[in-house]
Amino acid sequence: MPDGLVSVLIPAYRASAYIGLTLESIAAQTYKNWEILVLEDGIFDDTAEKVRAFAATASRPVRLIQREKNQGVSRARNTLLDEARGQFIAFLDADDLWTPDHLEYSLGLMEKEGTDWVVGGLNLIDPKGRVTEADVFPPQVEFHAMPTRLLSYNFILPSGMVARADVFGGNLRFDPTLTIGEDLDLCIRIVETGHRVSYSQKATLNYRKHPSSATGDPARFSEGMSELYEKYLHNPLVDRKACANFLRQALLTTARITRKSQPQRCHRAAKRLIQLSPFSPTAWLYFLASRGHQTPTPPRKDLNSTSVRS
Repeated sequence: MPDGLVSVLIPAYRASAYIGLTLESIAAQTYKNWEILVLEDGIFDDTAEKVRAFAATASRPVRLIQREKNQGVSRARNTLLDEARGQFIAFLDADDLWTPDHLEYSLGLMEKEGTDWVVGGLNLIDPKGRVTEADVFPPQVEFHAMPTRLLSYNFILPSGMVARADVFGGNLRFDPTLTIGEDLDLCIRIVETGHRVSYSQKATLNYRKHPSSATGDPARFSEGMSELYEKYLHNPLVDRKACANFLRQALLTTARITRKSQPQRCHRAAKRLIQLSPFSPTAWLYFLASRGHQTPTPPRKDLNSTSVRS
C-alpha cells in the first residue's frame, strides 16, 4: 500500500447544502494521509463558513481558495491541480460522497496492477442521498479503444478518479473552452500520454444526480457534446467515422429540440449538419424551417459546467 500524500481537490459552486457531508466522507477515510483543497468558485452562500468549521476540527490540512466571480469548473480544477502538494490526486465534487475505503482501495488497486490512475465504480444517489442505482462499474475497455468508447459513453466521473500526480505533468489540465464533457476530454488526453489505467469493480463513490444537472437540459447537453466531437473529429486516437456519427446525432438532437422554441440554435445546428451531410433531407428541413431566425443566443452568465455521464 502506498503511503504518499493524497491531495483531494474539491471545486465548490453553491455548495452549502452538501459540502459538509462531502468533507465528512473524506474525514472518514481509512487512508489517513490526505490534504483537502476547496476552491469556492463564486461566493453565493455560506460554503466558506462550513469549510472553515470543518477545518477547525480536521486532523489533516484543509485549504480554502475563494473567487468572487464564477469562472467555471475547469478553471477551478486547474487551479486546484496547480496548488496540490500530494503524490496522488483525487477529485471530489462538492455534492458527492466517498465510502470510507475509497482512497485505500484505489491506491491499493494502482499498486497491485502497476497502473497510474483508477476509474472508479459508483452508486447513483438522488438529492436526498437515496440510492437510485447501485454498483455501476466502468467497462473493461482495451486501452487503444478507450477514446472512441468514451465519446460514445462517458463512463468516467472525476469524483471516482484517483491518479498519481505525475499524470498531470506537462501541464495536462481541463479544457476551459468546453462547456460539457471537460472531464471526458481530460481522460482522453491522459490516454494519449500513455498512462496505464485500472478499472475498479467496487462502488466506492456515491454520485449525486440532480434534476438541474447538464443532462437535465437536453439542448445544452447536445450542443456541448457537439463541441467535444468537433475537437476530436480529426484526432487519430479516435475512430473518425464513429466520431462523425456522434456529431451528426448531437446536431440533430439540438435542431429537433430547439426548432420551435429557439430557432436560431436550430439554424446553427442544421447548418453544420448540412456541411457534414449535404444530402440529408432532415438537415435541410431544419435549416429551411429556421431561416430568418438567426439572432445570436445571449451568452450564459453562469460558467459552471457539470461533469456528465452520456
